[in-house]
Amino acid sequence: MLLTLSISLTLSTLIYLIEGVVMGNRPIRILCAVGALILAWELSVINALQPSSTFARDQADDPADENRQEESGGMRRPLTEDEMVEQRRQELLFDFNDPPSLDHGESVHPRLMQTVKDNTIGVRYEEREAYLRVLRLASEVPLRRQEQFAAEIRTERRTLNPSYKRRRPDEFPQFADLFTHPEFYRGRPVTLRGVMRKLTKFELGKNKLGLDEAYEGWVYTSDSQGNPAVVIFTSKDDQLPVNGDIQEEVEFTGYYFKMYGYDAQDVTRKAPMLLAGEVKWIPHPYKSAYKPLGFMWYFLATLGFLLTGYLVWQANRKELPRRPPLEIEPDFRHFPPMEHPAPSPLLPRSMTETEDS
Repeated sequence: MLLTLSISLTLSTLIYLIEGVVMGNRPIRILCAVGALILAWELSVINALQPSSTFARDQADDPADENRQEESGGMRRPLTEDEMVEQRRQELLFDFNDPPSLDHGESVHPRLMQTVKDNTIGVRYEEREAYLRVLRLASEVPLRRQEQFAAEIRTERRTLNPSYKRRRPDEFPQFADLFTHPEFYRGRPVTLRGVMRKLTKFELGKNKLGLDEAYEGWVYTSDSQGNPAVVIFTSKDDQLPVNGDIQEEVEFTGYYFKMYGYDAQDVTRKAPMLLAGEVKWIPHPYKSAYKPLGFMWYFLATLGFLLTGYLVWQANRKELPRRPPLEIEPDFRHFPPMEHPAPSPLLPRSMTETEDS
């Protein structure tokens, strides 16, 4: 307002001075013009000294400052932790015009991460601006570049920790190191591979970055010991199902955002949250349960069957008693002598009885 007034006053003075020169009242009009120019200059200086940004004007008229002055008897009391966070958030919203990364995607701008706090449940309101900007950065930086930066960070961690030097590069416990040293990875890309057991889709709400929706996945790695990693991403493979509980192997590279707090069985736990552009799905070929066996399995099965049958036959052969002879000749030597001879088998019974009688 003051700047506009000073400009108008300057233009009016110049017109007045020109008219004075033309009409002949030069001395008086020159003095008036000089006074008007001095007044316009003072107004412009006052305007320059006033707050120039929306945030500064808001801070000048911030009712919270008046409340702090009233509470402390006219003296401004120190800001609380929550008030400092809110002030940093407002500074970020109104004054942060820098790119989200100063090194072409190798890390997130440090000032952008000032409002982010670890071990807090969900994404807080003051973290939303940084959350959206980092998510947009992850979708814009090429995946190969992010993977390259993540590999360099792993190499750096192996150099700093002597216990990691004895392991092969592919045995580096990425999740465990991220979980125990989150401050080292803050705002830097990390690559994880594991089994995604949960995947949901949600709306991001109204924002100025053109982000409409995103996905939330819970991934368990081989070294996580049952602890999940939460990944938020904006692009996925069409064949990766979005139906809550799944069992799919995935790999992704994203920027570490914070230690994300969540409730699990009446206990608050934490999981590293990463913001990524895309998640790569690793499909596995279907293995049929009725796949035919190879020749070697058939040969071994046949050989085992024959060997078992032979052993059973040998065992039964030893246990069976000897067979009796087919023809048995009677031995009459031990029988007593008979008083009457035996009847002849060739004669009928009636004839033998007659002769005896």
